[in-house]
Amino acid sequence: MAQGDPFLTLDWMPSRPTACLALMLGLALLGARPGAAVPAVARPKTPHLTTPAGSGTAFFLRASQEEVVAVTTAHNFDLARLGRGGEVQFVLGKSGTLVSASTRLFAKPGRPFSEAGATLGEDYLVFALDASPRGIRILEADLEAAETLIGERVRILGVPATRPHDQDDVYGTVRKAEKGRLEVELDVPADLRGWGGAPVLRQPEGSVVGILQALWPEGDSLRLGVGPIAGVLAAIAAPAEGGLGLPLTSFAPLDDGPATKGEDAPLSDQLAMADSPREIPGEGPLLGRAGVLSTEIRLEIEQPADGSVVGSATGAFVAGRALALLGEFRRFDVILVLDTSGSTSEASGADINGNGILGKDRWGILNSTDPGDSVLAAEIAAAQQIVRGLDPRNTRVGIITFAGHSENIRDPYGRGGTIVIGGSPGAAAITEEALTTDFARVEKALRHVMERGPSGGTNMGAGLRQAIRELKGFRGGLSTPDPESEKVVLFFTDGEPTAPYDPGDIRSNTRSVLRAAEAAARAQIRIHSFAIGSKALKRPVAAVEMASRTGGYFTPVREPGDLKEVIESVSFANIEAIEVVNLTTGEAATELRIQADGSYGALVPVRTGLNRIRVLARASDGSETTAEISVGHAKGVKPVRLPRELVALRNQLLQERLLSLKRGRIAAERDEVERTRKELLLEIREERARAQDRAAQQTKDLQLEVEPIEPE
Repeated sequence: MAQGDPFLTLDWMPSRPTACLALMLGLALLGARPGAAVPAVARPKTPHLTTPAGSGTAFFLRASQEEVVAVTTAHNFDLARLGRGGEVQFVLGKSGTLVSASTRLFAKPGRPFSEAGATLGEDYLVFALDASPRGIRILEADLEAAETLIGERVRILGVPATRPHDQDDVYGTVRKAEKGRLEVELDVPADLRGWGGAPVLRQPEGSVVGILQALWPEGDSLRLGVGPIAGVLAAIAAPAEGGLGLPLTSFAPLDDGPATKGEDAPLSDQLAMADSPREIPGEGPLLGRAGVLSTEIRLEIEQPADGSVVGSATGAFVAGRALALLGEFRRFDVILVLDTSGSTSEASGADINGNGILGKDRWGILNSTDPGDSVLAAEIAAAQQIVRGLDPRNTRVGIITFAGHSENIRDPYGRGGTIVIGGSPGAAAITEEALTTDFARVEKALRHVMERGPSGGTNMGAGLRQAIRELKGFRGGLSTPDPESEKVVLFFTDGEPTAPYDPGDIRSNTRSVLRAAEAAARAQIRIHSFAIGSKALKRPVAAVEMASRTGGYFTPVREPGDLKEVIESVSFANIEAIEVVNLTTGEAATELRIQADGSYGALVPVRTGLNRIRVLARASDGSETTAEISVGHAKGVKPVRLPRELVALRNQLLQERLLSLKRGRIAAERDEVERTRKELLLEIREERARAQDRAAQQTKDLQLEVEPIEPE
């Protein structure tokens, strides 16, 4: 089973003695039944908006003998944008078949459970349907009180994120039940991206007991937060406007124009309306806001328990999670495009491989005395860091390399073909790894790229076109397309385009890149470009424009060896920072680690007696949330037994503490790191401004007008 795909595929045929047993086991785990069943869930779409007003899952509930309504969560939708669109269509998850549509809410909207004082049971939207739903199963509500459901088996229906089916399901058991909240423990962990709003059914009756709202880890399993269906039934019992419903347009801001203007205009129209040259954003999360449509943060302190006593001389080990809520995830497809041209064999100016030897340039085929410190090595290290900061639950990653050659450079000895130093010409762009959630395969592909080494020219356009093929599923690509994902390219280069035409024909080679960028813009693919080194920044027009024309960020990296630090300064997650402080003493954590999945660990100095410890999590837009615990400290107290997954994290922090104490400059080093980070950000801003000026002048010099040319 591939990592990231928790579902067993049933289209395989094992040996006959085990076939029946294996198939029965697969059906039992997934709740599948032989024969295709009519799906009961759909995806809500806003067809008149370029940027969706909502996401998640919807289902159809019988409100009366004559009336059927569509139900989903409130926190998945922006009502103002929904009003601007004026219509919601409900389509089957994979086939895209239209089931029904709505232009009205049947009842007043509920409240997102993240609002102050709200509960899971108040988080709903109930849509009146313009036409009776077709090709989908209508569900019935369960009338039992929520408190009676403890211990009951339930089935959750949703649209699988990674398999070509309209519906899949998972099973669990109700562990807690209150008037406004149910908690369900899943039988096995599952990929529930986009399942927010899914119906939760009592088994075996099949009646709806609630709406799936949130999830969080619970030991080795997942715990689901479910809003009881009673809230929806109360709303149905009090229909808006005497049963006429509330028009969706009534939620649009009064001063809003038509949905075809501004941010909802086609991308080509947005580019036409923008000033020229277009401004490129400075800093920010490269993946939107890391897959969340809301800035609500769920922060937990798992260790130590509130009111506990610790005795370690190293301080209190504090660990927990900052969690995103189900239904707020977007899916991302990210392609890393790496320049492997011959020039990337040059020294980066930093000890990338950490062997204590600083590679230096030398004349000859191998430019660096230590290939592990080359520009290519810096690209690989940055790519590895990016991958480790992404979440396979909602992100797929692919790797493409480009080099290529000029069509006009021929072997002077008459043998035909192209002169290539250090290897064969090969393809101008190569898919090293198709889009996948198996990040171990991505890491393996990056190691292979490093082992193969640099060669060839710089066919930037070929790298972009191959990325488009993979993201859109065009012919020549190896990836399975996801029509609903946000598509992002992270493009690394250390030069200017020297292919596919003669290296001296800068204009033609640059136009080739810009045509590919225009194709990416039409495909709604955002490109974030990184220009590495003085050569790339001397003539940066291709790197600047590919980002500008697709709404991405251009990031200059003057010193190739700084690339890893530059990547660290760019946010790839909605959780931008976590701070852990002892409020009693005013001391911050001396060691702190934040993992890609939102988990964190810290060592916090404590004094004898009672200590009040606060953890703060900050999102990329500046919103914050905090959690606090009280911890006592006394000598001789035996350490508590930690869960296995936290032991390794604590040991890493203790090793960092040991190294810091040996250096004897904990505070000074922290100040120096922060000063260096700020200086680097300032340098990036200044270099970006200079590069934009040079790109604008180069655009004029080369007469690189925008042309509506199809991709090559």
